[in-house]
Amino acid sequence: MNQNIPQLSELQKKVLGDAVKHSGKLIFIGVLLIVCGSLGILAEAAFSLATITLLGSIAFVAGVFIGVHAFQSKGWKAFLVQTLFAILYVGIGIYTWTQPINALEGLTIWIAAILFITGAMRLISAIQHWSMGNMTWTALSGVLSIVLGVMIMNNWPGASTWVPGMLLAIELLLQGWSLFFIGIAIRKAGGN
Repeated sequence: MNQNIPQLSELQKKVLGDAVKHSGKLIFIGVLLIVCGSLGILAEAAFSLATITLLGSIAFVAGVFIGVHAFQSKGWKAFLVQTLFAILYVGIGIYTWTQPINALEGLTIWIAAILFITGAMRLISAIQHWSMGNMTWTALSGVLSIVLGVMIMNNWPGASTWVPGMLLAIELLLQGWSLFFIGIAIRKAGGN
C-alpha cells in the first residue's frame, strides 16, 4: 500500500462502523444515485410526477396501516384521532393520484415557503451572531434560500412541473457523490 495515503484512525473506524468493510457497496450506491439524479435533471417533469405519485402511494399505504391499527386496538383512547389520520392520509394518496398537477402545485408552494422561511431564519441568526465572526456563509446561505423561495413563488404554478423533480434530482446527485467519495476514501485508506 502507498505510504503517502493516511490510514483510518480508530475514531474514523468507529464513526464509519461496518461501512469500512463495504466501500464497494458505498461506491456502487453512490454511482446508482448519481445516475438516478442525472436522469432526474434530464427529465424534471417526469421526475416531479414520479415523486408526487410515490408520495401519494406512501401516504395511502400509511393511511391504510394506521386505519387497520386503529380498528385492531379496541379500547384505545386515540382511536378517533388515529382514524382521522388514516382518512387524511388515504385521502391525500387518492388526491395525488387523481390530481397530480394540483398536488405538485401544493408541494411546490410549500417548498418555496420552506425555503423562504428557513432562509429568513438563517439570515436573522447570522445577524444576531455576527459578532462571533464567520457568519458570512450563514448569511449568504440565508439570502440564497430567500431568493430561491421568491423565484419559485414568482414562477408558481408554472414551476410546479419541474421544481420538485429538480430538487430531488439535485439531492440524489449530492448524496450519490458524497457516498461515492466516502467509498473511494475508505478504499484508499485501507478499508475493503
